[in-house]
Amino acid sequence: MELNISKKTILIGLILLAVAAVSFFWIAGIASSEDNFGGTYASLEEKRTNVTELMGATAGSSTAISLLPGDAGTPIADQLADLSGYFLFILAAIYLEKWMVTITGLLTFRIIIPISCLLLIAALIFMNDSLRIVGIKLICFGLIIFAVIPASVVITEKIDESYQASIQQTIEDTRNDSQDIRDTVGDEEDEGVLQQLFNKVKGGVSGQLDKFENTLNRITESIAVLIVTSCAIPVAVLIFFFWLVRLLTGINIDVPKGRLAGKITGRLGKG
Repeated sequence: MELNISKKTILIGLILLAVAAVSFFWIAGIASSEDNFGGTYASLEEKRTNVTELMGATAGSSTAISLLPGDAGTPIADQLADLSGYFLFILAAIYLEKWMVTITGLLTFRIIIPISCLLLIAALIFMNDSLRIVGIKLICFGLIIFAVIPASVVITEKIDESYQASIQQTIEDTRNDSQDIRDTVGDEEDEGVLQQLFNKVKGGVSGQLDKFENTLNRITESIAVLIVTSCAIPVAVLIFFFWLVRLLTGINIDVPKGRLAGKITGRLGKG
């Protein structure tokens, strides 16, 4: 095998070694520090708070509806209870994003970039195009996974700002409606007495059910927004970055779009 040990190769090799060392010992520490991603963490934490508050309000509504006399509220209570699976899915996605913010920085700059530099050095010495392409692909892949979460958070912040007031209003209204039912019921247990109590309330049982039907619709809308901002947009940003790298460099980094989309669709379908 012919080797390339020219002065140019040695110089480029030393530069690549320096890049690998700087990436490993310095940039990795910066890219994996939570202090450097304060805005990203704050945005994800605010979203997590919204999800947990919505989850609690939804569970409270389901319980409150079960206090209504008769079985008229059972379908709505069941639908509200079924939403818990979506909340857990969204929470898992948010926690995964928070974890990836720092772990991808460590993975990219302490492992992927140094290995890529070594591969590029080997490609120069042995004049091997396959090693060069693998090294460049690894660099692109590492930078993409490092940038995807902060980039997606920046994109979703505007959507979150638009729906923040609506989500908070939904949480407040849901809690108030649930508390109204509890206050009306009090300590009564007899169904006939409960029916009389609710008949005295404006709208009666049907009026309370109308409120919770509206609540169900608003919570469902909030879940849809949260799924888009927590799951769909990060995946779309990831695919866009891979496409952009391919467009600019001509290097194709395969993305299992069908499998990834199928998993998300299947999870939502089960909910």
